Amino acid sequence: QAFVSIDPVTPLPLPLLAATSNLLSLHRHNTAAYSAFERGLALADGPAALVKAGLNFNALLYACCREPSMLPSARTAWRVLGEAGVAPELPPLEKYIGSLLESQSYDDAFGVFLTAIDASLSPSLKTSAALVGCCAAEPRLAQMSFAVFSTVKA
Repeated sequence: QAFVSIDPVTPLPLPLLAATSNLLSLHRHNTAAYSAFERGLALADGPAALVKAGLNFNALLYACCREPSMLPSARTAWRVLGEAGVAPELPPLEKYIGSLLESQSYDDAFGVFLTAIDASLSPSLKTSAALVGCCAAEPRLAQMSFAVFSTVKA
């Protein structure tokens, strides 16, 4: 929590901000991890500079999905992860899909699922079943649910 009290005007080196975000993400200081990321993003010359500095976008995405109140932060992390050209990893991707489903953002959840398929990742049966199950809440998603169903490997 000491990180949050650092003077926000003083520029810190990107590798330090990336390492801070990574460490805070791993130790479940989710809000502070995102704050370090935001600060780094404000100083960086694009998301690729954060990757070069060592930021683990997948750890940040997972951290942002631990708390429902951080879904907007997770959305930003997901967008920037894509802009940086970082390949998504399956555990944070599944956690993000789950967060989207919990917030009833079904279209976004299906979009992330399709990104997983495009990246040759195979979401778990649990995640796929949750996506198919949302069809009960939103019948218009039946066709997308069938697409999920057809990708599940028995």
